[in-house]
Amino acid sequence: MCISDGGTSENSLTSQEAFAILGNEYRAEIIRTLGDEQGSEGPRPILSFSELYSKSDVDIATSQFNYHLQRLVGPFIENIEEGYRLRHGAVTLYRTILAGTYIRETHIEDFNVGVDCYYCDAPIEARYADRRFTILCSGCGQTYSDTTAPPSVSEGDREALLNRIDQYIRHRILAFSKGVCSICANELRTRFLPGDDLAAPRSDQLDVFVHRSCDYCGAQQYMSVGLSLLYNSSLIAFFQERDLDVTTTPIWELEFAMTDRFVDIRSTDPWEVALCIEQGGEELELVVDDNLTVLN
Repeated sequence: MCISDGGTSENSLTSQEAFAILGNEYRAEIIRTLGDEQGSEGPRPILSFSELYSKSDVDIATSQFNYHLQRLVGPFIENIEEGYRLRHGAVTLYRTILAGTYIRETHIEDFNVGVDCYYCDAPIEARYADRRFTILCSGCGQTYSDTTAPPSVSEGDREALLNRIDQYIRHRILAFSKGVCSICANELRTRFLPGDDLAAPRSDQLDVFVHRSCDYCGAQQYMSVGLSLLYNSSLIAFFQERDLDVTTTPIWELEFAMTDRFVDIRSTDPWEVALCIEQGGEELELVVDDNLTVLN
């Protein structure tokens, strides 16, 4: 694996080299200083050496400071005529650190999301622990969503938190449903997996899962057929014409996306699966092949 941000091949590093460079408090402080200078708006700031040194919270000689700065120049920091600025990749790193992804521990007491389980009618709850946000049934334990999320997602009241986590989840769902990895932007492999073939708790609640995986970075996601088709234009229009916006309604409130009650497996060799939805006395049928291509 190489890390490059528009530089030359001399700036390319292995992942081990990159982490070795970043594993130093002074270099981390230099990146933080340049990141803080930008704030939440405006172009990437450029600081001269003296400005960067005076703004950094370090107690070392300028020669030592320059040594650590030059270790960052190339892969993480640009040295241009006016001074120094973060490369785009380092901006992403700075924001990830600021969000507390690697350094903060946050726990949220379980609370109801306002919907009952589609399998046992017990309240569905939200919980956040060990950087995982989970929506699950308080009775039978059926999991409706399980995603990694930074500790910063827990801030705010519960309604605001649920709205944010729903949109956060959708960001990944949208990319994956379009066959694009949300982590590295590479193409995904797609396949149907019978629920009985998965060694996961309560996986038998779905007849079939849509499994999308990235051979490049290893990211993967298991989705119901309904959830994988959530952003199909015909499906969105069908519900909008009947006064339901599926792009803003929390996914755990959409039964067709949380269960297989609207799914008809018509063939497994090759795969042909139908999603048959009823709303307002009318029906929509979407038939897909094993690449999730809509056939009708």
